[in-house]
Amino acid sequence: MTREEAIQKLLEIDDEFKSWYEEHQELKWKVHKLDKHYPPDPEIEAEEERLKRRKLYLKDLMETRIREFMSKHQ
Repeated sequence: MTREEAIQKLLEIDDEFKSWYEEHQELKWKVHKLDKHYPPDPEIEAEEERLKRRKLYLKDLMETRIREFMSKHQ
């Protein structure tokens, strides 16, 4: 099973993983949008950092779940 297949299967069967994935995608879009803001603003930069930390946290959760799933289904 490839990593991509594991992700697709988890999106189908694991509601918690799916919500993490969807939130991660939304944060990715928001960070990208904030990254384009000019001139830099301290409040916007602080919000961007907060979103990046949450995005990274979600990525770590998903990576752990993917590894667990792949080890069980090999």
